Amino acid sequence: MKRAFTLLEVLLTLALSVVLITLIGSTLNFYAVTMNNRDMDIRQVQLATAVLQMIEDDLRATVHPSLIDPKALETLLSDSASNAVSNAVGEDVDLSAAGIAGPEEPPAEEPVETTVDLSMGSTILQKPGLIGNQFQIQIDLSRMPRLEEYTVMLGPNSTTQLTDIPSEIKTVTYFVQESGIVGGIVDDLDEQNADSDLNETGGLVRRSLDRAATAEALANGSLSLLNQTGERLAPEITSIEFEYWDGALWQIQWSSDDAGKLPSAVKVKLSMTDPVAAAETTGTEAPAARIFTHTVRLPMSRAAEKSEEPSSTDDVPEPPAELTEAGV
Repeated sequence: MKRAFTLLEVLLTLALSVVLITLIGSTLNFYAVTMNNRDMDIRQVQLATAVLQMIEDDLRATVHPSLIDPKALETLLSDSASNAVSNAVGEDVDLSAAGIAGPEEPPAEEPVETTVDLSMGSTILQKPGLIGNQFQIQIDLSRMPRLEEYTVMLGPNSTTQLTDIPSEIKTVTYFVQESGIVGGIVDDLDEQNADSDLNETGGLVRRSLDRAATAEALANGSLSLLNQTGERLAPEITSIEFEYWDGALWQIQWSSDDAGKLPSAVKVKLSMTDPVAAAETTGTEAPAARIFTHTVRLPMSRAAEKSEEPSSTDDVPEPPAELTEAGV
């Protein structure tokens, strides 16, 4: 007589199989979700690091030339002419009667308003330098033009953006463009992709133009083209903030024309939506954000401080350069 499985044994086997399959499926699902979250986390950190490194490279290349003060030379020439005339005539003479005027004070430069909207490109410094507020920054940097910048001039000119020219002095602006803005900067890939939403035009924008071309656009009233010129770097970035170290305190705005020098350091804060937390939150809750902070020292500012106050430069504290990330 052959032995067979009883009904109880069959039911137990099926129940154990269902439990085992459920455990294996839960394990695979947990592993896939965890790996996906880790992958998004690493990609976001890499994106923030690349953007902050680009901003650091631009800030370190910022220039602010120091003009030569002619007062000492004018005083020397005036004293030499006075001595020459006195020796020739034998008495003191009025130099103004001889057509020799003393040194004149240079006209005071009008300060530049730092609360303007830099995203519109409506401000240009009198001397190359840095101007910025809490959410936008515009710098004039010195960098040799690359080879591909010359090849762009040989191609067809764009009718929606200003044509840049190769030069050593570039005016670079960083700001976050609001989503759904009309007449702003649109990514070329979004225009070619039929499935993309054109209203999703927000993100971090970097505009790089020749300083002379920027000044010419402002003089000719080409603000609409200037507002559409730039490159959308990262749509994932929702906000950017800047702080400027003057040697003692952090400032929320800066103008090299007013201060006469560059800040000693600039702190950059990037805010990005956390994709892991955003997937877990409901529609009524605000999505969580991640903040990446990086402090950049400006080497050209140190030279300016030494030329003005050589005895107190070593006593000025400087913030440490760091890249940190904190979840909010």
